[in-house]
Amino acid sequence: MKFTVRSNELISAVNKVISVTPTRSTLPILGNLLFSLEGKELSVMGSDLEVYIEVKINVDGKSDGQVAVPAKKLETLLQNLQGKDLNFDLQSNFKLVIKTKGGKWTITGEDPNDFPLPAEVEESGKVSINSQLLTRYLSKAIHAASSDELRRSMNGVFFELKKGEFKVVSTDGHRLVKIIKTGFAFDGEKTNMLVPIKTCQLMSKLFRGRSTDGEAAEEETSQAEGNEVNLYFSNDFLKCSLGSITINSRLIDDTFPNYESVIPNDNEKILKLSKNDLIGAVKRSIIMSDQITNKTSFSISENELKVRAVNNEYGTDADETIECSFTESDEFEIAFNGKYLLEAIQHFENEMLMFDFSTPLKASIIRPSEQNENEDLMMLVMPVRNI
Repeated sequence: MKFTVRSNELISAVNKVISVTPTRSTLPILGNLLFSLEGKELSVMGSDLEVYIEVKINVDGKSDGQVAVPAKKLETLLQNLQGKDLNFDLQSNFKLVIKTKGGKWTITGEDPNDFPLPAEVEESGKVSINSQLLTRYLSKAIHAASSDELRRSMNGVFFELKKGEFKVVSTDGHRLVKIIKTGFAFDGEKTNMLVPIKTCQLMSKLFRGRSTDGEAAEEETSQAEGNEVNLYFSNDFLKCSLGSITINSRLIDDTFPNYESVIPNDNEKILKLSKNDLIGAVKRSIIMSDQITNKTSFSISENELKVRAVNNEYGTDADETIECSFTESDEFEIAFNGKYLLEAIQHFENEMLMFDFSTPLKASIIRPSEQNENEDLMMLVMPVRNI
């Protein structure tokens, strides 16, 4: 294997791939990146056995070949060789010689045949999703997924595809996010998949489009620019690709909870208020709240919302009033984990939010005052006892 590449281009590829490389593993080969050169195309791959990332870049290829290169050693060297032309030459015993105009470095690699490759995804299903749409949905859903490894069925984001519709759901039992995209370009059989949190985080990071999370997806523009993520899926595996980046992942082999059963349909008390006003008040209440429960209490009347918190141990408290509109004339009180509430409301783009309440002990629904076209977004937060 022999090629020449601009260091910044290789650094960019390595930075994307190394994020999945484990620092410690019972399989030492995973501490390496797999370099594969074919013609003018260099493939760089990393894996932790559950997720594989592959990035392809164009190089000045002179002879094909493969080698597994120690990831951390290579990354550190490349960070100190920015802005240079690098000449790579693979010699016997997997010794990789890297040369610049004024220097030479040798890294001993390993047999590329020892590096595990991703399973071939039997392309029983395929769908293309606009990258900005996908990463926008994932950014909203990831925070509500459970990180508790004992709750495996909640350790991911649930995708549901059916004719004309794409649904994304996540929950940890205390909060829930559900987004439904209608008018969606899918005509295959109904398909469900539970995608691990780590895979979703990687997709959100690596496939993010030019827009920020606070902007709605400009699908037509994005499609013209080729920003379509192709998803290939089978019962056990998912392959996602956008341009030069491919992510292969094992799906979670478990049944996602019956989330519809916990979404109330009788929440008739409606609160409408400014998102930014609420974010500020909740942030300040968390500072003064009990650091274990993070309890933030709401006292709601027709035109005012009082946001309160107290920490008796440290003698701190918070009490703020926000303008609002409420459909009930009688005062209503409810309390939440302030951190859970803050994470939810920060993921809304609209200035005005709607809260749907039933009783102080039943789940509350949060939604934007106006939904985007062909979209239904809602978040659910369970209350805590207001005692």
